[in-house]
Amino acid sequence: MKTKWNEKSTADKIMLVLRIVISVVVLAGAVLQIMDVWDKALNVSIPLLSVLILIQSIQEHKEQKKASAIVGYVCFVAMVVMIIGALFVK
Repeated sequence: MKTKWNEKSTADKIMLVLRIVISVVVLAGAVLQIMDVWDKALNVSIPLLSVLILIQSIQEHKEQKKASAIVGYVCFVAMVVMIIGALFVK
């Protein structure tokens, strides 16, 4: 369901802008890692990717409360696992 920008709440607007900014940073980190410009780019990109998953699950939960409850818990667990994994990557 599409809504106009003016009809969205402030929280939804903030989450959408955060989602776009984090997506760009994750893509830039992936490019830097692939091009061997920055070897530790994954240490930044993976936690940001987990935050992106969390934001998407929150937005999904707001739109479809019943169907997204299980998906939200799975996304939260995935986020925690990704952050822990990123901490131990050398």
